Amino acid sequence: MNAHTPEMGALQILPSQKHGGGIPLVLVHGYLGGSSQWDAQLPLLCQHFEVVTLDLAGYGRANHLTAPSNMADHARNVLATLEQMGIERFHLLGHSMGGMVVQEIVKQAPHRVLKLVLYATGPIGCIPGRFETMERSRERLREDGVQRTARRISATWLLDFEASPAFDALASLATLASEQAASAGLSAMEHWDGRENLSRIEQSTLVIWGENDRTYSWSQIELLWRCIPHASLAVLPRCAHAVHLERNALFCTILAEFLAQGEDNQ
Repeated sequence: MNAHTPEMGALQILPSQKHGGGIPLVLVHGYLGGSSQWDAQLPLLCQHFEVVTLDLAGYGRANHLTAPSNMADHARNVLATLEQMGIERFHLLGHSMGGMVVQEIVKQAPHRVLKLVLYATGPIGCIPGRFETMERSRERLREDGVQRTARRISATWLLDFEASPAFDALASLATLASEQAASAGLSAMEHWDGRENLSRIEQSTLVIWGENDRTYSWSQIELLWRCIPHASLAVLPRCAHAVHLERNALFCTILAEFLAQGEDNQ
């Protein structure tokens, strides 16, 4: 079922999609991503969950909307969308920048989140050890424009860069981002820091990481794993930043098994 929701004043409510049935699982994409990045996961995940995919403002199908310049507003938009869809409690997954958004969601509405999955993300928005600094990405965005920047950056998310079978689809989605969103996303990440809240996350949490991730280094992943009280860790071999595209079946199996644990008590 597709649910397209309108803008309400200054608050931008994001277009969303629901698939399947069961406990809702909300998937939040990252920088230069979008809801369609989860298409390959839907057949497997919808066997177990009502999967909700959405496009953050400025990305994918929502590229006509103005993107917030901070993570807290992205989180408020997602929560408002889910509330309008009648979804009160849900499992929550955030990928990359989306992992920062979902950490803000847990901070703002901890009672609504059942289980949390932090996928290829971290608690430090400036992303120490990233393939290039945020300032360099901002410079390249000004020099090259959003189309070339999107293709260049999305190649780094895959183990084999442009030679990966997943590159064309990933790059095509990345180029849908508006230039305003691409710039605002870099600023939002650079000025965000979630370390202080990690010890307050009470949800059972799964941290997923590809061992060859060029964006988030082990130091970021280790902080999540060691500082969140009820965190488990899954490291997938021979994967970069887009594990869900490089090892889809294994990614879905790990995710489904984690979310199913203790389901009768939820």
